[in-house]
Amino acid sequence: MADVKSGDIVVPGDQLCVIEEFSPSFGTYEENGIVYAATSGEVAVDVKRREIKVVDPDGSVRLALPIRGDVLLGEVINVYDQRAEVNIVRRNGVDIHNPLVGEIHISNVTRRYVKSMYDVLKPGDIVRARALNTHTLPVQLSLVGPEFGVIFAKCGKCGNPLTVTTHNNMICLKCENRETRETANDYGQRFGLEPRPDLAPRRRMTRGPPRRDRPSRPGTGRRAPSRPRGDRHSPRGRTSGPRRSSIKRRR
Repeated sequence: MADVKSGDIVVPGDQLCVIEEFSPSFGTYEENGIVYAATSGEVAVDVKRREIKVVDPDGSVRLALPIRGDVLLGEVINVYDQRAEVNIVRRNGVDIHNPLVGEIHISNVTRRYVKSMYDVLKPGDIVRARALNTHTLPVQLSLVGPEFGVIFAKCGKCGNPLTVTTHNNMICLKCENRETRETANDYGQRFGLEPRPDLAPRRRMTRGPPRRDRPSRPGTGRRAPSRPRGDRHSPRGRTSGPRRSSIKRRR
């Protein structure tokens, strides 16, 4: 039996029923086989479709949880070594009045190897992400793809907006602090931040170890000439002609 009935007023987190009774719909989510309210409102049970949802008192849908593939916008609130938490405020270009909790795992940041989430995200970053699950909280997010990633970030030292120089490399124009993020291809455009590729970090020329070659002639600094390959018994490497015997023939 459902724990609630149509017309009951609930708040986020209230238990509604088990998944065997009704499937979660708008304004609800399922966790460990139990359906919960994702927003405050009035319970509406559809017996024919075996669905339960939470709506406004006038019957209009108040909140629809993201589905797989939705484009979500949010602010990073916590960063850990292997994951980050995001406060989702926009879904497919439409503002969400009751923010949702999203989560990004380190395996869903980029296709390249990332050692730690601290290298690609910081609290306060604004990110554009893609939903990986349907009607589930927290929403699993992915930043994989050129259009996904950080679209706005602030300097960790002075709080000034960071300017992108090259992909994932950023600089603060106020204190010249350099940081890295997993950025989207349109980073900063909607905030009036122009890229500055002229300020990209210069690559350092690395020299390898000195070449170990043949020893030089004493006092000249020049390498000794190599001996041509030939007969090992020949002092000058002659490879043809008769050998001169050191033994005198007896006459």
